[in-house]
Amino acid sequence: MLSSEISSTERGIFKSRDGTPLYYESRGSGQPLIFCYGLTCRIEHWRYQLSFFEKDYRVIALDYRGHHRSGSPRNGRNMTIKWCARDVEDLMNHLKLSRAVCLGHSFGAPVCVYLANFCQEKVAGLVLICGSVVRPFEHMFHSNKLDAIFKLSSKLYGIAPGLVGRGWYEFTKQNWFSYFMTARFGWNPEKSNEQDISAYMQGVHESPVETFHNLLKDYNEFDGRKLLPHVKAPALIVAGGEDWITPFYLQEEMAGLIPGATLHKVEKGSHNAHMDYPEEVNREIARFLREKVQWKK
Repeated sequence: MLSSEISSTERGIFKSRDGTPLYYESRGSGQPLIFCYGLTCRIEHWRYQLSFFEKDYRVIALDYRGHHRSGSPRNGRNMTIKWCARDVEDLMNHLKLSRAVCLGHSFGAPVCVYLANFCQEKVAGLVLICGSVVRPFEHMFHSNKLDAIFKLSSKLYGIAPGLVGRGWYEFTKQNWFSYFMTARFGWNPEKSNEQDISAYMQGVHESPVETFHNLLKDYNEFDGRKLLPHVKAPALIVAGGEDWITPFYLQEEMAGLIPGATLHKVEKGSHNAHMDYPEEVNREIARFLREKVQWKK
């Protein structure tokens, strides 16, 4: 277990370019690292990395639009990967950061890749953990069967959003079965911490169904593979060898398409490899930051 916080935390709200109020946290000092979590996760999902890297870097994390302490956009069409990436840029401008390394887990991977394309001068490096830039339901659990289920639920949401919202609230409540399924397919049950799994499940339960639906709908129509060859920043891909959500071959493909990318496989790592094996993942990130990242252009 890594140490807990060792420095005070700056907390604040800034406004994105469409006026959406967004929450962020910052602590430590030095070159900035910006952490972008997965869909409906929470900042605490990075706790092993934040506590480790704040000793040598300024670590910054934000709640996406529609998540937790951030507001939702007035225009629902602004709930997209592209807008989440713009929010990261707006956060950098708010904090007066000229460059930063962006770290993305799961859904955070396409957010960071998008940012690295339209805002190349601001991205000093990318760390993409257990993420992919292609339609997630075409590969989840090594099958495309969930794609049809999501499309059906999306149609139902369009017809009866209130009904789906109530169903979402009940479905995401934590119980022994939901905990078992989450631990089995999203984590390494032998290495994971019960507190981490419960915190993740609570974050999902607290997330509005419209946030989950709109972002997931956009993600399921997204194919960022065409963006990968244009990434100029050095990149580290951290993949879980036992990731059921974004199988290893997707991350292997991503590493092959980003020029000069480094791929590290956590052999027994799940979709949350950075929480299953934080020491290993932190060591690889630290090596990448030390050997590959040039902070000044």
